[in-house]
Amino acid sequence: MAGGKVATVDKVNQMLPIGQLIPLGLQHVLAMYAGAVAVPLIVGGAVGLTPQQLAFLVAADLFTCGIATLLQAIGIGQFAGIRLPAILGCTFAAVGPLIVIGKESGMATAYGAIITAGIVVALLAPLYGKILRFFPSVVTGSVVTIIGLSLISVGVRNAGGGFGPTFGDPKNLLLAGFTMLVIIIMNKFFKGFLQAISVLIGLIVGTIVAAFVGMVDFTVVVNAKWVSLVHPFAFGVPKFEIGAILMMTIVMLIVMIESTGTFLGIGKVCDKSLTEKDIVRGMRAEGIATVMGGIFNSFPYTTYNQNLGLLALSRVTSRFVVIVSGIILVLLGLIPKFAALATIIPAPVFGGATIIMFAMVAVAGLKMLHNVDFNKNSNMLVVACSIGVGLGVTVVPGLFAKTPQIINTVFGHSGIVSGALVAVLLNAFLNFGDKESQESSNPFEEEHFVG
Repeated sequence: MAGGKVATVDKVNQMLPIGQLIPLGLQHVLAMYAGAVAVPLIVGGAVGLTPQQLAFLVAADLFTCGIATLLQAIGIGQFAGIRLPAILGCTFAAVGPLIVIGKESGMATAYGAIITAGIVVALLAPLYGKILRFFPSVVTGSVVTIIGLSLISVGVRNAGGGFGPTFGDPKNLLLAGFTMLVIIIMNKFFKGFLQAISVLIGLIVGTIVAAFVGMVDFTVVVNAKWVSLVHPFAFGVPKFEIGAILMMTIVMLIVMIESTGTFLGIGKVCDKSLTEKDIVRGMRAEGIATVMGGIFNSFPYTTYNQNLGLLALSRVTSRFVVIVSGIILVLLGLIPKFAALATIIPAPVFGGATIIMFAMVAVAGLKMLHNVDFNKNSNMLVVACSIGVGLGVTVVPGLFAKTPQIINTVFGHSGIVSGALVAVLLNAFLNFGDKESQESSNPFEEEHFVG
């Protein structure tokens, strides 16, 4: 105690013992792993890549995920990096456009578009910071809520067994329920470190049980290589076509809105009031990471909201944890044998864990909406319409399939992006000129974002 005041611990910059950092970092990697490898597998499979090329694509993705995460968590001076416990991974919003570009013009053109879009994001980051007054609590709370609710369907799909004839098999449901029960018990009867790694324990115990009932296939681990070097431009020198560049740039501009909600959600969980400069550095890091994705045969990057739920559940918000996660991801990209270990975790086990984590994201969004004045019809409409559209697009994914490609690209591939756009535009329309709304429109005010 000094001067009558109790010193507060900066949990974001707190260095934990290495014995805690490694399992906590691994927990974050496992939480985002399925989403991270899904993008290269989906895109690569759709454009007709060989199994060897797919394996290389996954390794390149994991390697670049690690570099991008280190960039965001460590930062480059005052230039880039939000310096929060943020994990970066491939954005699902780019899957549809990448498949279109890859099929029509080849992967070299896709990577040219990714590199250009990343440069645009990095250059526009300071300008984007100037319009953040359009992200008051009613907008960011809605976006974070949409993020959580939209992702729950992914967890439920995995809990049922993923895609295939065994979906809904009672064995899958029991395994998912067992994994959830392990996580709940760890949070009920344990405190501190063991409680913080409850998700990791749930994944490990669930996989062990699955192995005993014949639901784990070790073939992929046996066949994986020990060492695989990632090298730039493996698919040839990038090609730059204006149509592909415009499509990818539009996608990344929309992803910036989603990332803003994730940044502010992380800030909320970390009890850290963010500034405009923080958001600009975070956006610039995502732009640089996307450029690296194009160079190292990977994809556009965004800050993963999967890990936001894990932060809320574990209550461990040290950025050094995700720095360890970044190192683990780099190693996984270089040592496919270890990377393959994570792929043997059955979908129901992932599902049981992610249902809880994604729901925690939704709860964080609801907490952000706590300070919103719902006596005003305009605020109720912003929340209702944005969540309605966001969930609508999520549960009916083909809603925009027959619209022009650009409309389908913007609205049809992500309920999160659609809902975020509705929240921003509707708030600007309904609350524009409202003195009370303008006075409370700063998204960085402590009363809105510090718990």
